[in-house]
Amino acid sequence: MEISNINQLTPIKLNSTSTSKERSDDTISFSSFLNESLNKVVELEKESQDYTMKLVTGEIDNLSDVMIAAEKADIALQLTMQIRNKVLDAYREIMRMQI
Repeated sequence: MEISNINQLTPIKLNSTSTSKERSDDTISFSSFLNESLNKVVELEKESQDYTMKLVTGEIDNLSDVMIAAEKADIALQLTMQIRNKVLDAYREIMRMQI
């Protein structure tokens, strides 16, 4: 069985609603995609903290909005951690390969 070389990887294509810096052919690098995703997680965490502070100070009295914001932030953080774990597992597997 013959093993062939890996050709250049194609960048990830995003839909037209993306607000990040895009190239002319509507593609984005993996690092930009990762940074954008992590920034969204941080924004969700800040939004959750803001809702919690508003509830504590009495600015809002709707507990369901606070709980929804907290759950969104929690789910986003859990997903981020799972993706990180999978990437680290893949990296370790690659490092164990013999040349």
